[in-house]
Amino acid sequence: MSLVNFDLNRDISDTTVVAETSFTISNSTDAKSNFISAYAMDASSTGFLINSQGITTPSPLSAAFRAVANFYFSSTAASVPVAQNVASLTSTLRAIQVARTTFDDGIASGSLTATISFLTNGVGGSESRLFVDQPEISITSSVGRKGSIKEQVAGVVSNNVAGTVFYDTGTIIFHGGTGTSDFLVPSSSGFVFGAASADKVTINTLQFKSATHTKRTTYFTRAFNKEFNYTNNQTALENTVNGSITGSLTSLPTTYITTVGLYNDDGEILAVAKVSPPFKKDFDKEAVFAVRMNY
Repeated sequence: MSLVNFDLNRDISDTTVVAETSFTISNSTDAKSNFISAYAMDASSTGFLINSQGITTPSPLSAAFRAVANFYFSSTAASVPVAQNVASLTSTLRAIQVARTTFDDGIASGSLTATISFLTNGVGGSESRLFVDQPEISITSSVGRKGSIKEQVAGVVSNNVAGTVFYDTGTIIFHGGTGTSDFLVPSSSGFVFGAASADKVTINTLQFKSATHTKRTTYFTRAFNKEFNYTNNQTALENTVNGSITGSLTSLPTTYITTVGLYNDDGEILAVAKVSPPFKKDFDKEAVFAVRMNY
């Protein structure tokens, strides 16, 4: 075994790989299996939060509202800005939370489409409306990238703003106003996945792409022609006292590299990579191994 120090400017490469996966959620079963929840909440209710599967949580509606208001809108009051007109305030909002495998996962910008049905005048049937996201040009939020959720009519994105999507945390918040006031009805109208239902705010379909960020570091380990040509196997020693090597291995030695180990400055091994098949090494050969770590 031999050790070679890395040249940080030459031997190490850092990259980030983004993988996107498409999702279509049209009912509570799909939402549950993909760990996606929807909530309706308001600032004054003493009731408890009910998720998109109809399960009552231990979180009061008002407590959930204040947590969302503070984290996403930096609001310490019992209200958040209305999406359509930030000069107005609302004490009711509806949110969808997409589960994330790692802290770096989120929603791919420009991939969100939602069809949502609303109660009509408080009674009777319902109407379905289509919403899409429009990413912001620059980051203005303290919680990362975000975009506006706008209504799309006949293939054209309108100026009716219904809410905000926070891509990096996988959070979609509806807090609309003019043109999308249906989202501001009392939380008792709910926010669930499924088919249109009178007097309810229902998510008929939700489509998006999840963005999974994988950080990758590649260590290029080099074995030059005069290096790594002698074995460290104890059976190769002719004399264990003075450490002399068996004569047949000293003139034109040949080794087979089977393992590459990464060590820290204290000589402690951190990672091991296996070479398949073993690489034949002698004075006429040089080798470069790319040890790739994903995390």
